Amino acid sequence: MELSSEKRYYERFPCRTPVEWGYFNKPHKYSARMLNYSQTGACFESPQALINGSTIQVRLEAYRAECGSDCNDDAECAWPRLIGLGEVKWCRNLSGVGAQRFGVGVRFHLPVL
Repeated sequence: MELSSEKRYYERFPCRTPVEWGYFNKPHKYSARMLNYSQTGACFESPQALINGSTIQVRLEAYRAECGSDCNDDAECAWPRLIGLGEVKWCRNLSGVGAQRFGVGVRFHLPVL
C-alpha cells in the first residue's frame, strides 16, 4: 500500500484571483494573488514574507474561476470566501530570477455558528 504525504481533507480549487491581506487589527494592507482555495484554507502568492502562526485577514478583490470540478452548474461549485480570517501555516520563498515572491498557506478560522 502506498502512503500519500497529502494532508488535506477538502478538495482544492485552482484560481488566479487578486486578494488583499493584512495582519489582524493592523491598518496596512497588501496585494497578493490567490493560487487555490478549499473550504478550510487558501494558498496565495505575495511579494511580502508573512510570519508563520500569525492571524491575517484575506479579502477577495475579484473572482476569476478556473473550475476544474465536475459540478453541473454554478450553484454546485465551491466558491472562495469573500473575507476570511485565518492562521498562516507556512510561508515559502518562491523567488528564482526576478522579483521576490512568497507562497503562503492559510488555514481559515471556522465561523462561529
